[in-house]
Order: sequence, then structure tokens, then C-alpha cells
Amino acid sequence: MPTKTQNVKCKICGSEFPTLVAHVKRKHNLSTAEYLKQFPNSKICSDEYRRKTSESMKAKFAKDPAMRVKVASRTFDFVGNKELALLLQRDYKSAKICLKNLLWKPSIILYGSIIEAILKEQYPRKKEFYDIIEKAYKDKIISEKEYHKIHIVRDLRNYVHIHKELSEKSEINEYWARTFADICEAVIRRFKR
Repeated sequence: MPTKTQNVKCKICGSEFPTLVAHVKRKHNLSTAEYLKQFPNSKICSDEYRRKTSESMKAKFAKDPAMRVKVASRTFDFVGNKELALLLQRDYKSAKICLKNLLWKPSIILYGSIIEAILKEQYPRKKEFYDIIEKAYKDKIISEKEYHKIHIVRDLRNYVHIHKELSEKSEINEYWARTFADICEAVIRRFKR
């Protein structure tokens, strides 16, 4: 059985830390994804660090069982496809970061994608987001209020295409970004166990 290491070594400068996340960002101005792209199969944190973090979270959940409910929206445990759940976790985290850092357009696009993925999981045979929304409303999976809001999401998240944004001359701003975040949270609450 391999021994668990206390630290991982930075492949760029040789420094050692329990986790390289902050180090590669501050010292080398790289995201963890960029670092791992440069150094495939490298570790970003030690086995010991991962174990301690996991134990710490288990202890917090044991002390406060309600905490698991509070963070369940971030686990996407209601999504049957576990690979999709991991992607949703990643994009949810990114959307929150974008919102916090006043990056309105990326947060809108990410929240819109999350909403679409959650609903599409309910109707895998439907291909178009429009049809998915219609079916979810017809089946009473979403309320009438959510139905109208999600149609707005469907339209605005298409501003990923810059020419669409330019031709419609709509303003992407904090209001819409926060509205999308709220709609996303409502959809997650509706489906989480």
C-alpha cells in the first residue's frame, strides 16, 4: 500500500505545500486547470490534505446535520448521472465566483446552462431547451412563475453569441445575473432531496 504524502511538489519551482491551489495562482499566475494541463497526472494536493479536508467536513456534518441540507444544492445529489453532477458542481462554483466578481455575462451563461442541464436530466429525449421547459411546465415540475422566468433564461443565455447580444441591444447587468442566480437556486431547491 503506498504511503500518503504530507506535501506535493510544484513542478515549476519545486516548492512543497499540502495543496498547490493558492501557490500556483499567486506565484505562477496559473489556475489549477492550467497547471494540470501543463503537468498532466500531477497532484494538486496531497493525500493527507485531502483526507484531513474530508474528515473535517464529515465532522462538521456530524455536529450540524442541517448543514448537509444547506450545502446539498452544491452536491447535485439529485442528478442520476454522476459525471453530470460533477460538471454541475464545477459550473455552479464558477457561476458563484463570476457573480461575486461582478462578471455578469459569464455568470448568466453558467447559471443558464445549469438550469438547462437539470431540466434536461428530467427529459433526456427532448433535445431543445424550449421543448424541455414546455414539458416541465405541462408536467407541473416547474410553476408558472418559474416557467416564464426560465424562458427569459433560455433567451438571455444565448448572448454567448456576441452578434445576438449586439443585434438585440439588450443590457447584461447585475440585475439579470442575480435574477439568474435566484432562478437557478429555485430550480435546485425544487429537485434536491
